[in-house]
Amino acid sequence: MTESPRGWGVVPSTGIPTVAFGNQKGGTGKTTATINSAAALATRGHEVLAIDMDPQADMTKGLGLGPGDDNDPSSPKNDLPNTLATDDANLLDVLVDNPRTKDTTLSEIMIHSDEYEHLNFDLVPSHKDMGLARDWMDDAGARLSLKVALKELVDDGYDYDYILIDCPPDLSVLTDAAFIAAQNVFLAAQTQATSRDALDDLWDQLESIENNQQIEIAIVGLLANMYRDDGQSKKFLEAFDESFASLAPIFKLPMRVAIQRAWDNGCDIFEWEDANDQQVERDLFLEIAETMERAFDKTQVEV
Repeated sequence: MTESPRGWGVVPSTGIPTVAFGNQKGGTGKTTATINSAAALATRGHEVLAIDMDPQADMTKGLGLGPGDDNDPSSPKNDLPNTLATDDANLLDVLVDNPRTKDTTLSEIMIHSDEYEHLNFDLVPSHKDMGLARDWMDDAGARLSLKVALKELVDDGYDYDYILIDCPPDLSVLTDAAFIAAQNVFLAAQTQATSRDALDDLWDQLESIENNQQIEIAIVGLLANMYRDDGQSKKFLEAFDESFASLAPIFKLPMRVAIQRAWDNGCDIFEWEDANDQQVERDLFLEIAETMERAFDKTQVEV
């Protein structure tokens, strides 16, 4: 991992360090990075809010709050509610000017960590309606909707130490809204040539947002997921080092089963207890959490 000086992150207008986890390519480990980074920050004593902006709702599902597992009657997910299928107001209602729920706020739809034993942080879940976002968020103002909603959350008295946002695996209006609200991006990629191409496209998108919105966006880190000690992975990291190493630290996560097992059981790696040791994964995400503390010049909170 390369080192960066303290305080290179951008604190957005809310005053709360906010990080969007992004990559336009799916299957890069973006969602597991969001979940476990949030859990690591919580483990280090911070109050954390995670927001699932992805219509595919992988973070919500990965925390057990989507459909149950019909193939495994013993799955803990079967005992939790499916928040994706409710008829209640949801995240899309917050982001669009919907007459039905015009005044819906993030505080009304969030799930608090004390509601469920397995949650280490507060969560704004995704919802089945989020698939309509591309049709309903079709004006320039829609890209500012999450930024406005987070400002309202702070005005309502919510004082989180960090907000982490899981973005869709594309460069849609939802991803733009997350980048604008956060002004900090954590990249996740598999060590493959196609991932490098996707990161190049993402970089172009970030530069476009900076120019159009007249804001600064910082890169907080990169997770090289499913890293193998082979020529392709080494070539990817060498290329990334040339482009991004001066901006933020790079983390390598080898192919390991504990992350998937935690996901299958609807919890983060700090909640999941397996017969095998998960300390490698936990140490990595604790290191990521420490890096975020450095990025925003914060320290661990005594618990």
